[in-house]
Amino acid sequence: MAVQRKGKIETAEFSRESVVQIRTVLLLTFASSHATYNYGSPPPHPRPDDDAPVLLKDLEHKKSLKAEAELPNVMIEITRFWHGSTNLSSKLQDVEGATVFEVPFSLKRFDPPELAFDALDKKKVQRVKRTEVTKVLKGFRPLHLPVNFNPAGRVKGTDVPISEGGNRAVNVFTPDDRYIFQDTAFPWSTTGKVQTASKGCTGTMVGRRLMLTASHCIQWNKTGPIGWVKFTPAYYKGAAPFGTAWGERILYWNRAPGPNLTNFETAFDYVVVVLDRNIGNLTGYTGFRTYSPSWNNGHYWQQIGYPSDLSNGEAPAFSGNGSITSVDAYLTKGFHIGYVLGNFIDIVKGHSGGPYWGWWKNEPWPRVVATCSSESFKPKKDKSGDNNAGGGPALYSLISYARKNYS
Repeated sequence: MAVQRKGKIETAEFSRESVVQIRTVLLLTFASSHATYNYGSPPPHPRPDDDAPVLLKDLEHKKSLKAEAELPNVMIEITRFWHGSTNLSSKLQDVEGATVFEVPFSLKRFDPPELAFDALDKKKVQRVKRTEVTKVLKGFRPLHLPVNFNPAGRVKGTDVPISEGGNRAVNVFTPDDRYIFQDTAFPWSTTGKVQTASKGCTGTMVGRRLMLTASHCIQWNKTGPIGWVKFTPAYYKGAAPFGTAWGERILYWNRAPGPNLTNFETAFDYVVVVLDRNIGNLTGYTGFRTYSPSWNNGHYWQQIGYPSDLSNGEAPAFSGNGSITSVDAYLTKGFHIGYVLGNFIDIVKGHSGGPYWGWWKNEPWPRVVATCSSESFKPKKDKSGDNNAGGGPALYSLISYARKNYS
């Protein structure tokens, strides 16, 4: 989780195009909605397809769905290491009456390979047509997994009280309703621990081999390739029930190195990591929906992350009492629009990149609307500052592009 820098920005570098904050005097049309909006703030009225998500209180009474198929017999990767050279020798020896072929070896360990990257621009995204986008942004619920609308396996005694006094920049608000859980049912199978060359974060499967996380979680090198990324879905204290996957390529709009973020960087603080295997066939993956301001203050959103305070990043935490309260929009000259979604959903370091998702009627998967990004400059226990997530049409386009080109 990053900290948002104080003050407003007027311009910033973005895919080699200048960026401005959207103001009331700017009137624009964007093709994905086939309508014209006056963007001082995002459109005040919902579009025809903006039916609201299911309220969280209604999800509490929703029955789980049973698995409809046997678990597939597949091999999963638990761990991997890289080495430059080996010195091998072998010998036969007797161990408790059995003949054992022993191959002792020594090796010099190296870091995982760095990643290639693909910075999106207007020309690339225009290749994804509206009709194609609508079809590909559904989720995928694997029939071999049950569906829990709230996570099972709640771990007792994981609440952490908030200390009194001072104006330390915290982002957990009284009362802290998060709890640690262990659940491999869908969709909790889609979220997991992200480990990078510089930090630990949270990620979500949004395609067969596509994982969504925060841009500021990535080690952005000034020149050359990008630092390595490892993803372990449903990770819990060393357990990797679906194995692990490694990043091969990063897709992004904007590099947000952090730890301090501007409003613009928060609005585009997300990347899609193309993994080295179709681990989403096992875990399933979520859908996506562009956030509508008509949902402001509605209690629709669940949030998942690997917090530094409750579990030291070793187990996921769930927050199921969330509402988004404000939307600020930013765009490029190419009319790619990102949202800063203000909220008071409890997050700490480690939640970064974790999903904000909701459920819609008659759908067996949730739809992500944003990723966890930053805390405001001076959040306090009395809610004088909010937390921020990144989302909007630009995130919609990013996932669409990834599914079209790297599915």
